[in-house]
Amino acid sequence: MSTQKIALGINLRKNKSNIASANGKYFPEVDVQKTLSLRGFAQHMIDHGSLYGRDVLEAVLIKITQCLPELVSQGVPVQLGNLGTFYPTAEVKKGAAVASIAEMEGLNPNDIVQGIHIRFLPDSSKLDNLCGPAFKEACSLELRNIVDTQEVVINGKTRKVQTLKPIATAVAEIRSGNVTPTPGGNGGSTGGNTGGGGDNGGNGDGDLDI
Repeated sequence: MSTQKIALGINLRKNKSNIASANGKYFPEVDVQKTLSLRGFAQHMIDHGSLYGRDVLEAVLIKITQCLPELVSQGVPVQLGNLGTFYPTAEVKKGAAVASIAEMEGLNPNDIVQGIHIRFLPDSSKLDNLCGPAFKEACSLELRNIVDTQEVVINGKTRKVQTLKPIATAVAEIRSGNVTPTPGGNGGSTGGNTGGGGDNGGNGDGDLDI
């Protein structure tokens, strides 16, 4: 059974917006790792001391992925214990909002609804708080890279390539005066899955759109 607490990597991205108070400053975003498959998740549960085998756990998880969307599609929120609640919300078509009660007669909801989203609301009770600052206490944060996105031409096509430079390397270069191009220039390595933060330094608390 694994007891090691794995660090949550935090990258920093330079803000390039036109907002004067934020432009040129570096804001945090999560260094997102490779997505774990359902089978991998089942194996993780086994590694944490599950009494059931992977075949049973996989079967249960697969059933959840089938039944949960079915219930949410019927307007039934589903709470998974102290994890949180999955529930539906409607996305309105552009310019399709109903202007008056008179227009509601004979209205087809398909004419005004663009899509239905499954959203997730983390548990925020005092005992099982999975929101914002409280959930951060369950994480072990570790600074990792300066991340940037640059446009490069490959086979005549312009593509966006993400670049990473270890923060320790960038700091050492500044201290030595031997500054090489930062990610987004000609230096830095490519790769990494990073996200979570916004241009203004965070995405805040609230619901997660699935």
